[in-house]
Amino acid sequence: MNESGILKVLEKELNSYRLEILGLSEIKWNGFGEITTQEGNVLIYSGQKDENRTRRAGVGILMTNRAKKGLMDWKPISERIITARFKTKVRNITIVQCYAPTEEASEEEKEAYYDQLEMITQNIKKQDIKIFIGDMNAKVGQENNGNERVMGKHGLGVRNDNGNRFIEFCGNNELVIGGTLFPHKECHKPTWTSPNGRIKNQIDHIAISKKWRSSLLDTRNRRGADCGSDHHLVTADIRLKIASNQKQLEKRQKRYNTDKLKNKETKREFNLELKNRFERLTLEDEEVEQKWNKIKEMMEETSKEILGYKRKNKKPWISEETWKIIEERKKLKQRKEQAKSVEDIRETSRV
Repeated sequence: MNESGILKVLEKELNSYRLEILGLSEIKWNGFGEITTQEGNVLIYSGQKDENRTRRAGVGILMTNRAKKGLMDWKPISERIITARFKTKVRNITIVQCYAPTEEASEEEKEAYYDQLEMITQNIKKQDIKIFIGDMNAKVGQENNGNERVMGKHGLGVRNDNGNRFIEFCGNNELVIGGTLFPHKECHKPTWTSPNGRIKNQIDHIAISKKWRSSLLDTRNRRGADCGSDHHLVTADIRLKIASNQKQLEKRQKRYNTDKLKNKETKREFNLELKNRFERLTLEDEEVEQKWNKIKEMMEETSKEILGYKRKNKKPWISEETWKIIEERKKLKQRKEQAKSVEDIRETSRV
């Protein structure tokens, strides 16, 4: 099947399972690039640098047009690793699509792969949600004694060397392995089936930052997907949510009292103070972001000291008209009570 045909098959599964992002391993495309399909979806891929070499390995990420709008940047690392960073309303996400060496690969090849993966991980923004997906060629098994913070008890098979390496990597980088966390039927756990159908393994994985474990709702295989491969499609349902920070909210709601700048004397004082502070700033040999933070801090301090914050004029919870009605009612009640008292006195006098 040619490249166009492969893309059509992949797009079909993208739509069938309502996926936003689909990671691809062993696509066997050399070089790197970005392709927009006729359906409007976008594929980014990374392969061997020499496009004339025999095609092997290769990784890619296929995304919907909606997901593409959130793509901040992407990097073709090698024929085994590609990264993509997405912006969301909650937190930025860095996705690392992987294709690890097989169990039979040499010790040197495995070490080189994980060294590179470790280096990439260390360069990911600390505040980002990290998601690692792909063919890890790693059997992690069911036993999780001593590795409870990395995996659950719902894996498949017996752990192999690659499984140990993958677990160690996840432990070092605060990741949890999604396919081991959720109880599923045995048929929903294997991600690879041998050509004769006798051997079934769970070697494709999705791992997410441990802090965001609660956002991972499910991970399982999709045997109905036709990917033209002996691997099954593995999907993850992820829901991101965040609680509002009241202190941050109050801070955002504060506004400087810029109305004071209408006063010529205040405006002169503000400009003079700003000028003096700026002259005292040392911005040489600073990164752009550091320069901006210093200037921003200077502006905020000056505004706070000279202008202060606006005071919100809250509307009274009871209107003036309502207060008048309440007063009238009180007076009527007093008159009624007085009239009742007079009448009681008259009745007593008659007796």
